[in-house]
Amino acid sequence: MTTPETSAPGSPTIRLRRSDERGFEDMGWTDNWMTFSFADYHDPDWMHFGPLRVMVENHIQPHEGFSAHPHRDAEILTYVSSGTLTHGDDQGHEAGISAGEMQLISAGSEGMVHSEENHHDVVEHNYQMWLIPDRAGTDFAYHERGFSPDERQGQFRCYVAPYTSETAGPDGPMPVNTDAYIYAGLFEAGDRVEHALARNRGAWVQVVEGEVEVAGVTLQSGDGTGITDTDALDFAFGAETEALLFDLGMDVPLLWT
Repeated sequence: MTTPETSAPGSPTIRLRRSDERGFEDMGWTDNWMTFSFADYHDPDWMHFGPLRVMVENHIQPHEGFSAHPHRDAEILTYVSSGTLTHGDDQGHEAGISAGEMQLISAGSEGMVHSEENHHDVVEHNYQMWLIPDRAGTDFAYHERGFSPDERQGQFRCYVAPYTSETAGPDGPMPVNTDAYIYAGLFEAGDRVEHALARNRGAWVQVVEGEVEVAGVTLQSGDGTGITDTDALDFAFGAETEALLFDLGMDVPLLWT
């Protein structure tokens, strides 16, 4: 079932995607829950939200993974909730991305080949997201950023921001080739958080685990929602929660859909 956009006069516009309404693929060694159309899953009502084009939740079984495969012209982000995902690419990067860490790969116009595997004895849980770059001809770039549980507790920490002098240094957010700020946080029941939205921007909220109410909608594990036509978001957490927040420019031209 597809949930249409809903709004009332003076209220935010809501694009609601319940967990069990997402596309699903069981590959045996991983399950893929797809918020937007991706690979063999196609729903014309769910193609993208602004520049956010792909969001896939994976649970990769021990000693399994995605063998080497190519990408190009995409900003590819992987956020690990539990376990460790081992990455290798043809540009010479090898890394283990663990819980609370996010990887950003700008695949670039010339493309790259990489693999993503779980070399450990426990199931690995991650979200992979693709953003559409805001221009053609980007270069390959590789970044990692992580925060400890204490650093994420009770707040949304910024992992990714558009490239500026502030994102150029090793201690700033990872620089992305599109108009997007990406946050992750951990929250307790009873926590309340606010997030301001500038004009012509939208937010996508994705619940990894837990429960939160935002813009009058209660979201639980796996649920997501796109929110526009508001200048502020008020989050009220109803349980121990891990969540992702995307603050997105909504009026930029898209290189591909």
